[in-house]
Amino acid sequence: MDADRFRSLAETAPADLRQKLVTLPGIIAEWVRPHGGLAGRKIMDFGCGLGELAAGLAFAEPSARVIGVEVTDQPSGLPGVLERVGLAPPPNLSFREVALGEVGDEDGFDLIVSWSVFEHIQRNQFDAVMARLKTRLKPGGLLFMQVSPLFFSPEGSHFWALGYTDWQHLTRELSEVREDLDASALNARQRELHWKLFLRLNRFTAPDFERRLTAAGYSVLRRQIDRTDREPPAELLTAYDREALQTEQIVLLLRRD
Repeated sequence: MDADRFRSLAETAPADLRQKLVTLPGIIAEWVRPHGGLAGRKIMDFGCGLGELAAGLAFAEPSARVIGVEVTDQPSGLPGVLERVGLAPPPNLSFREVALGEVGDEDGFDLIVSWSVFEHIQRNQFDAVMARLKTRLKPGGLLFMQVSPLFFSPEGSHFWALGYTDWQHLTRELSEVREDLDASALNARQRELHWKLFLRLNRFTAPDFERRLTAAGYSVLRRQIDRTDREPPAELLTAYDREALQTEQIVLLLRRD
């Protein structure tokens, strides 16, 4: 049975995969439990990547219908992670791919989840995407949003491959960042993908995200904001707000008004 194989895989998987398959679905289930839970719900995983979180949600709650929606300008042919480990997607799981700025044409969702995705939606598209997602939710439907790392935080560049973990994207010239990328061990295609990802980061702070979402017609039911206790470089404190520099993560549970 695939469910049994899934549980076995999840227990022995590398930590990063186990987090997406088991830990994150558990966190989301805990957040939405006071608001109807996951059972019997129609759920969208927006920006699903290879589908790990969507698969975890589908296996965790067989009575839910889960649709993973990946936003891409280079269609890749989902699903991904389950095929690689020899599992067939469960019957309550499916995938879609949509173009940048789009959210798909299916509606009637009870819950939309998004993990480390909204920082990649460009400023000039963000409000429109939030409005489109709202139309896909049922009245009173829920939006669970997590963003980490926020742009102005120590690792906000997403350049872990370059060892950028201490605000280097803010203390170095843009040309220096590009030089570091070109000198890295990444191949040419990977370098261009990383550069494109970096340039598209919307640079929103935690208050920016919350303001834009409430303006779009969502009410905040619960929030979590996580900050680092690391001290930012003194040169940054003259140009940036300390709160923005030290806020690493925001998690929001919102309801469609």
